[in-house]
Amino acid sequence: MLIKIPKTFKIGATRAVVGYEENLFIDQGFDGTYNKRTEELHIDSRLYGGERAKTFGHEVMEVIKHNYNLNTSENDMSSIANGWVEFLYQLGVEFDFSDIKEVKNVD
Repeated sequence: MLIKIPKTFKIGATRAVVGYEENLFIDQGFDGTYNKRTEELHIDSRLYGGERAKTFGHEVMEVIKHNYNLNTSENDMSSIANGWVEFLYQLGVEFDFSDIKEVKNVD
């Protein structure tokens, strides 16, 4: 089952606009980020397959953490996100990122 990742989603009152960012890992040291102020969720554009899905899962956890004011470590969030993504894959769920576009960086 293919699940299309939306360009924008909300968890509670917290919104996230999803996009790819070129060289995110090189520039910031992260495969993905969620910025609470701008409501932007970015994934390094070089990621594919399972790595992209796990990174997206982690950043969704960041949105959940922000919305529900959770006190959860980065490692715990990664573990939970990875577990859910692996479980979904076992159920035959795959993520379709075809609507997600590259974010234009203005330097």
